[in-house]
Amino acid sequence: MRITDINGKEYTIEKAGGASYEGLRALWHDVFGDPPEYVDAFYANFGEDITGYVVTDESDRVCSALTCHLCGFYEDRPVYVSYAICTRGDMRGKGLAAMLTSFVRDKVIASGGISVVSPAEPSLVSYYAELGYEPYFLAVERAVMSPEFDEEDFLYDDEFDLDIEGAEDSEPLMPEIDLQPLTEEKYNRFREAFLSGRPHIEPDEAMLRLMRAESMDGCGMCSVNRGDAICVISSADPARVVITELILNPVLHELSMDIDSEIAAMIAKHFGAAETVFATPGAGGCQGMAAGIPEREEPYEDPDEEGSHSEEEFSVQTAEPFYGFPIQ
Repeated sequence: MRITDINGKEYTIEKAGGASYEGLRALWHDVFGDPPEYVDAFYANFGEDITGYVVTDESDRVCSALTCHLCGFYEDRPVYVSYAICTRGDMRGKGLAAMLTSFVRDKVIASGGISVVSPAEPSLVSYYAELGYEPYFLAVERAVMSPEFDEEDFLYDDEFDLDIEGAEDSEPLMPEIDLQPLTEEKYNRFREAFLSGRPHIEPDEAMLRLMRAESMDGCGMCSVNRGDAICVISSADPARVVITELILNPVLHELSMDIDSEIAAMIAKHFGAAETVFATPGAGGCQGMAAGIPEREEPYEDPDEEGSHSEEEFSVQTAEPFYGFPIQ
């Protein structure tokens, strides 16, 4: 497809392959810093469900590029993410990335899919909104410090007196957290159960593999306290633990609205880190902007019909749609 920049110069949008794939890979490295081996592995992970697109000039030089891959399904419709959108430094400001993103958006929607972009910074929300994307998949992103406990205050506070025979001779009851590794299949089963009733993207096998592969330092997909929550721990070092997504067992929300922060803080303590940065479902920042989601009509309810929706059911049905995968 031929396009024209704001100065009237012509370019071509095409699928990446051969020399143009090498150009995409080189531009990815220049902009994001990932080595060529990482880009190759990224493409290999998604197999046939990934396509690179590039904008080339009259010299076949790659000026702008993006990678479009299937990440899962939303209400039975395939969701394709436009990822690693990048432009050569000397070619920015000409509208090339915008035209390329719009071209891929239209192809995805025409195929019956949903096109998603993940703004890396707040300023990009308005940029993508001009391209027809709306903030749709929301998440709360927080940073919590590792707790410091005083054993005497914790053990002998009157509110913590369980009046158990022999308790005075027992070992100190220090808060601990039990992290158990999960396979991709088991993690997804927990994920679907915990997000039941909340609109969300269900990741496909390739996306689950990527989520595991992106985890470093021996981290990965875990259950918390054998079913209190699940999480994907991307990295852990003395400074911080990064949790791509922390999803609570919905029963725990009835106990405490802050229990996600409490669990995240204990994960920091588990790894000996100063803090945990995590994302969890909720009305927070925009993780994903979507184009191609059909408008829904408001459900009609006959006022004379029995069994109308309760306020609790309505709150579940209108919960914020969750994406979950990246922390930029």
